Amino acid sequence: MSCIPLPSALIAALLLAITPSLRALEIQLPELEVPIPVSLPENHEAGKSWPAVFSYHGFKGRPTTHTTRSHTGPDDWIVVGMTYVQRGKYRLNPDDLARELRVFRRVRDQLAKSHGLDPKRIVVTGFSKGGWMTDALLQSESPLLGGAILMAGHLPSQLDLPSSIKKDTPVFIGVGRRDPNYIPSLKAMVFYRGKGARTTFEAWPDLGHEFPRDGSTALREWYQLLNDGKQDDDALEKEFKGILEGQPLEAWQALGLFKDRPFTNTSGSPWPERIDAEIAELEKFPEVAREARLQKAHRNLLGRELKMRTMQEIRSIDAAYGQLLAEAAGSPQLEDIQLDHRRLLAVLKQAEETPVPQAPERPTITPEPPSSNPVIPLNPLVR
Repeated sequence: MSCIPLPSALIAALLLAITPSLRALEIQLPELEVPIPVSLPENHEAGKSWPAVFSYHGFKGRPTTHTTRSHTGPDDWIVVGMTYVQRGKYRLNPDDLARELRVFRRVRDQLAKSHGLDPKRIVVTGFSKGGWMTDALLQSESPLLGGAILMAGHLPSQLDLPSSIKKDTPVFIGVGRRDPNYIPSLKAMVFYRGKGARTTFEAWPDLGHEFPRDGSTALREWYQLLNDGKQDDDALEKEFKGILEGQPLEAWQALGLFKDRPFTNTSGSPWPERIDAEIAELEKFPEVAREARLQKAHRNLLGRELKMRTMQEIRSIDAAYGQLLAEAAGSPQLEDIQLDHRRLLAVLKQAEETPVPQAPERPTITPEPPSSNPVIPLNPLVR
């Protein structure tokens, strides 16, 4: 039988249809209700080693690689859509953590043997429940290349985790400014910076417990730098000049966000000094100087809130918020200050009404799922 040659366009279409299936696979483990999806990079080749991202979904979610892949880009990274042995709300105790670690290591080892995953170049990331899991893994699993805690934070451990986080480990923390997990996210920033980690913090304006629809530019930059990528200096320069063309207050606000981006914080970068110089010039304008004073006072109160332990401290911060609210009348920062004050009042009310429980024999930590109520998920007075 003679073979009829296929048109080159049809061959190309068939290859495109086949190729995605070659780069997507699933791992089924008996402990898990659903399979784990794995997305291989488009430039994947056998015989080479590849960095990987283990991406944990949120409460009531399903394992997926899509959102993480949209931030790593199509090449270089193996992306693993992880799920949990422990079902329901996030719960941290020794038995649960041990089970999750066993699954994590089995998937890691299997992909290392079959598809060249490099065990020394693993990043963990997670959304909501997955963010709390990422926090636990960063403290208990070594070595990890880095971790991204999204819409979650840090829980003070009662489990004597070995805290294997190493100095200069990259940690990304992202949270909606109106997310009830905002304060735990700030606590995570303080904790990881205290451990010497290179910590990027991004608060998404106007968002609650949700990830930005268009993703996070800072998170994309973070992954690129983790993969030995370099920032596009021409693009940064263009963005910087565009910011400075705005009105003084507008430019000051934008520079504050620009300053915290991973690309402007690489080792030896001239950007922090350049940005600080422009911010100092802008703060000579009276309207900008006022906003800078309000911002400094507000951040000071947030810092005090992270450390408060007694009713006296809470009441003192409440009084300081009252004064700041009066000073912030008409400011674009007023809404955020009001939001944080309402949260503090809810903590104060809870502390007055809730007796301190006895510590359980076998500690379990369970953050409450976010809601529209601005109460933070953990009362700092409860131990």
